[in-house]
Amino acid sequence: MQFHYTKEALMEEYAIAAQVWKLSTCDLCEIARNSVLQSGLSHQEKQKFLGQNYYKEGPEGNDIRKTNVAQIRMAFRYETLCNELSFLSDAMKSEEITALTK
Repeated sequence: MQFHYTKEALMEEYAIAAQVWKLSTCDLCEIARNSVLQSGLSHQEKQKFLGQNYYKEGPEGNDIRKTNVAQIRMAFRYETLCNELSFLSDAMKSEEITALTK
């Protein structure tokens, strides 16, 4: 979006995204958390917005009081990521073994 009608451009973007893709408030909280994680904010600023342990992986790095993202949601995302990485690792090992036996 190139033009904003309010002084809160980011909030306006989130509101539009929520309407277009029918996102829930939980979805928006998770998007906002990930946005802060990937931003160029300093360590101290990220701690302020996300909590002291924001840099830890999975639910351990989530402070629900700051992010409003449920622990079960964080656990599901982390478990899914670990399973996908394991799947890719196994596929690479299988491919290497196949290449060596030829």
